[in-house]
Amino acid sequence: MELLNLLFFALPVCLLSAVMTVYIAHMYGRRFWPWLLFGFFVPFISTFIAIGLGIWDARRNERNGNTGE
Repeated sequence: MELLNLLFFALPVCLLSAVMTVYIAHMYGRRFWPWLLFGFFVPFISTFIAIGLGIWDARRNERNGNTGE
């Protein structure tokens, strides 16, 4: 019974994290499936990693003179 309660809590949390991560990654031009799986199996940490990579890409493009368009 404890396992079932844990699954009912963990599954929506993992799905929410996966959707947030894949949305952020998609905004920065990243691929869908790898980020969806990463967001599902590493909840919430993956969201911050996707944000960090997006900021890192934006700064790199700014230094190189690319606008990203």
